[in-house]
Amino acid sequence: MKISDLINDENGLVVKLRCENYFDSNKYEKLKSVLIDNVKAWKKNGNVPNDDVAALIGLIDQLAGGSRFFDEETAIKVENACIEIEDIIADLIC
Repeated sequence: MKISDLINDENGLVVKLRCENYFDSNKYEKLKSVLIDNVKAWKKNGNVPNDDVAALIGLIDQLAGGSRFFDEETAIKVENACIEIEDIIADLIC
């Protein structure tokens, strides 16, 4: 499964965040699992697909920027997700 699809699909994680101010924990857990698997493959073959890079940059931007419309619980989930995603991506260079 492509990372970019999980993020930017019409029912993807970022779309729900932007349009509904809703953090879908199930979609996030699926994304995180797929990302961890992909990072292993990317590290092994030495490249990352451009569309996945662009989607991840957009995701981090959305998570880091948050929203003034998030309730406190959602804001905490979004902040934690941002930290986790950054840590997973950092594994590419370690």
